Parts: sequence; structure tokens; C-alpha cells
Amino acid sequence: EGAELAISSDDLFSLEAAPGKTCVIGGGYVALECGGFLHALGYPVTCVVRSILLRGFDRECCDKIGAYMERAGIAMKQGVTPASVEKTAGGKLKVSFSDGTADEFDTVVAAIGRNADTSKVGLDAAGVALSAKNGKIPCVNEQSTSAPHVDAIGDVVDGEPELTPVAIQAGVLLARRLFGGGGEPMDYKMVATAVFTPLE
Repeated sequence: EGAELAISSDDLFSLEAAPGKTCVIGGGYVALECGGFLHALGYPVTCVVRSILLRGFDRECCDKIGAYMERAGIAMKQGVTPASVEKTAGGKLKVSFSDGTADEFDTVVAAIGRNADTSKVGLDAAGVALSAKNGKIPCVNEQSTSAPHVDAIGDVVDGEPELTPVAIQAGVLLARRLFGGGGEPMDYKMVATAVFTPLE
């Protein structure tokens, strides 16, 4: 309830006024990066993490990042989720949490990732079968395994990294194969990545 009162990380860069005291919801790349730079700019920050920081990364490194951020003064609420967000009479955003606590913020950033929104675009009419577990498109070299006339890139491809630069590169290589006589497939196995937290 009240999720529409939260902004995305993109919205954060379009604010016309300072974000003030900020609640950052999420424990992944974007959440920790936003929490880190907002804190460095002098704003009070609370990071709300449902389970663990940076799922899929080395746990020892992640624990060090979390501890460092807490020592630096970023409040870390782990093991909780927001239950509701409501606007107060004073214009603040009151966030109630699953542990029964609540706090007021000037800004709430939802940095919780994306879901593949494939259910309403008519893929079934094109013969595209979706993964039952996540609604994504099973592919080999960006080509749908159930409908070879359909290609997909980015977050809708089942089992591949959900990273914008990866989607861009996959799209470039796909375009070259389809229209430029290229033959190089996307290599998803060795994707380099970086997380910009205050510890970097």
C-alpha cells in the first residue's frame, strides 16, 4: 500500500529539490549505490533489505560492505520489508515496516529490481512459451526456443544476467547477426561487473 509514493533510482536523478532523509528499499547494486552516494552527500539514509545484501556475490565481501556502511552512519534494516507508505499531513512519507516499526522520510526510493513483464504483450499468439517460474523467454543465442522467429534481449531472457550493458551488447551482436552478416554470439559466461558502494 502506498508504493506509488516511492520513486525509482532514475527518478532520484530528476528531483528538483534535495532528497533529504531517504529510505532506500533493496539490497542489490542500485540500492547500495544510491544509499552510499546519498550518505556521502550528507543526507540521512536508511537501507531496508528483505534478506541479504548483494545476492549472488561473495558473502564475506558483502558482509564487509554492510558493516562498513553501518559504521559510516547508514542505517541498515535487514530482514524486514515495507508494509505501507503513507503521506503525512506535514508532507513526509511514513514508512511502516514488517517488524512493526515505522519512520518518516522525505524520499522513498524503491530499488528492488525489475520483473519481466511478458504476460500482456501477446507472446502466446506468436507461439512463444514462457518459463513457468519467472515468465521469461527461454532462448539460445537470443532466439526463442519455442518460436524461432522471435528474438529477445535483456531482462526478458531466461537465465541471463539482468544488466543494462549486457542487454546492449547482446542487442548489438544480434543486430549484426540479423542484418550485418555477423556471426558472433553473445558470451554470457564471463560478464565483468562492479558495485559502487562506499567501500570502493
